[in-house]
Amino acid sequence: GRTLTHVKMNEALSHRCILLTCLATYLGCVAQTLPPDVAQVSTDCGDFKGRHKNGAYSFKGIPYAAPPVGALRWAPPAPPACSSEVTDAGHFRSMCTQVRPLSSTGRLMGQEDCLFINVWTPTLQPGARLPVVVWIHGGYLHMLSGNEPGYSPTEELAADTGVVYVSFNYRLNAFGFLALEVLREGSPRNTSGNYGFLDQIAALQWVQKNIQAFGGDPEKVTIVGHSSGGTSVWTLMTSPLAIGLFHAAVDMSGSSVQNGTLEEVEKINEVFLNKTGCKDAACLRKLSVEKVLQAIPWKEYPYWGADDLLDLPTKGLFIGPVVAVDGYLLEAPPFEVWEKKLNHSDVPFLIGSTQQETDFYPPAENISSWTWDDYRWFVTEKLSTFNETLPDEALRLYPTSDPCPTTDRCPERAYITMTSDIRVSCPLSDVAQRAAAALSSPVYRYVVTHTPSGPVNATDDLLPFPSHFSFHFLDAVTFFGGLEPLLGKTLSSEDQSFWDLFKQNLLSFVKTGKMDAEWREFPEATALLSHNLTVVQSYSPARCDLWKKNGLFEYGWMN
Repeated sequence: GRTLTHVKMNEALSHRCILLTCLATYLGCVAQTLPPDVAQVSTDCGDFKGRHKNGAYSFKGIPYAAPPVGALRWAPPAPPACSSEVTDAGHFRSMCTQVRPLSSTGRLMGQEDCLFINVWTPTLQPGARLPVVVWIHGGYLHMLSGNEPGYSPTEELAADTGVVYVSFNYRLNAFGFLALEVLREGSPRNTSGNYGFLDQIAALQWVQKNIQAFGGDPEKVTIVGHSSGGTSVWTLMTSPLAIGLFHAAVDMSGSSVQNGTLEEVEKINEVFLNKTGCKDAACLRKLSVEKVLQAIPWKEYPYWGADDLLDLPTKGLFIGPVVAVDGYLLEAPPFEVWEKKLNHSDVPFLIGSTQQETDFYPPAENISSWTWDDYRWFVTEKLSTFNETLPDEALRLYPTSDPCPTTDRCPERAYITMTSDIRVSCPLSDVAQRAAAALSSPVYRYVVTHTPSGPVNATDDLLPFPSHFSFHFLDAVTFFGGLEPLLGKTLSSEDQSFWDLFKQNLLSFVKTGKMDAEWREFPEATALLSHNLTVVQSYSPARCDLWKKNGLFEYGWMN
């Protein structure tokens, strides 16, 4: 009896131990289970914990390269250190070092340790293979970041469009683009400068390796850049180093001028070297962040400041190039790359601009109160430096009788339209013409003509002026849902129609590499985008011919 009792007691204890073990295991599993608003993804360099809200997942501040500090300042990006721990990716990390506004007295922002990438996705199923948009922010290659509110992707956009979005920071200003002969030391290619573009290539390589884990398709990547981000897109299109890293490209209001050779740019930048007092790279790498930014030639000619790019040009007056044709990242100036059939990406290409690009920071503080006499005087004063007849020809093509969508600020609109045609829209149509001749892939062109329902609320960083027309940024901020906050009021029906139309067409291009049949390839058609879509053969051909004939395309936006 005692033996049987012992056996039963042992069996009971055994069952109890099994139950306790199972319970402990279960509780351990529960403890390790992520909360419903947290998600985890494995990359080629560690595991990252993101967030889920508003119908999509976000992973913010993932390092895609090592911090470019110390010996890595002014060096190509190096691989990041990988962690064996799960890294939190719930918050944005530092923007790259910059000053706002662009001047020697601007406010210092950001850090050198800034090479981080962000992902927004509606699904984490690796087999989903959704289209991917890689957003390259603008800011004249000097400022801003991949997470500017209203000017970068969001969870809502990813959920609404069924697309994976990526943004990232890249080195800016002198930290990203300083070309100097002394910085060639240790360079395996005997080059200097363009470090920010090399960062962009490293970010695209990260996307190729990892985006499938975030539900994206590495074979359906579209790069989309605005302003200097558009300049970056064109650079990547014509760089042999970026071939195979993307499959379609969108250039919104990028630069049309990239001609400075490495030697020319290095020579121009000697003013930077002289201001630092340094003689070699070792000295430069020891400089404080403040001293580097103060040595930038914001006002010394040919300056890095952008003021002159926002007005009608003065003959012979140019800003200093930041981008260098170095024979490595860029084998030749972009037009020459196409003409000589050098190595480049042949992918569908969409080129866009807005009708009043320079309205975001116009040249005269009182321009909003100009009379038509003021308009005629300024046009004559600026353009007579080219030849005596040019002002009259220009005023004939941009007459005071032109239709104006508002009851005020019409002289401002006429002047800004003329400036924008010279600096951006006409030169970009020339880029599209050359692209269509060089690429076997389709090329498309658009010009935004929409006038928002009111002036924007001026901000210090993005829009420092109460812009009222088709200003620089209008296409980008509208796509990202940032127009309503800028207006400070509910969108009008026409604002909403423009947003819907722009989003629909951009997503069509992202998903298929093509536009609807109505929007034909360039040079057969240019789309004018407002609350509706109008197709014309070309944008303002007589006006663009005038500027081209008089050599003003070389005064297009640089950088």
